[in-house]
Amino acid sequence: MRIDVRELELGPLTLSGKVGQADLNIDPAEILLLGKITVQLTAERQLQDVRVRGEFEVEVQLPCSRCLEPVRVPLVAKFDQFYESNAAHPLMGEISLQEKDTEIAFFSGDFIEVNDIVREQILLTLPMKPICREDCKGLCPHCGKSKNYETCDCDRLLVDPRLAELLKIKNRMSF
Repeated sequence: MRIDVRELELGPLTLSGKVGQADLNIDPAEILLLGKITVQLTAERQLQDVRVRGEFEVEVQLPCSRCLEPVRVPLVAKFDQFYESNAAHPLMGEISLQEKDTEIAFFSGDFIEVNDIVREQILLTLPMKPICREDCKGLCPHCGKSKNYETCDCDRLLVDPRLAELLKIKNRMSF
């Protein structure tokens, strides 16, 4: 999906559609989109800027951060982004960023790629550490078995062999 900035001279533009995984350049091994993303947005010209507001929803599948089991996470996000043409900001040599530059995205030519907006918003909306359930026990660091389904006989205390002698001294001391 693309927004033709030239059409905004006539008035606000409303777009809706679906975006697939292949359009977003997201590795399905890391983030698997379960279905297409439904996107609705409105773009309008505001002086020199273009304001793009919209929302999307999709369900993604991520690995649990503790046990690596797949986790289904529904994502619903609203976005409000301002764009400015690169023609207004020639990028030659060193430039210093102003505070307003951190709030504005830039586009080249006459089109703004909606897929770029959606990709960015998906990555911002993802949970930092998705877990399959609150009481997930994770994987054993020695043998790799899932502690949710089976127990292992691995030592509970992991000691770096270089520090084993210090642990012996510590165990002999009383505080």
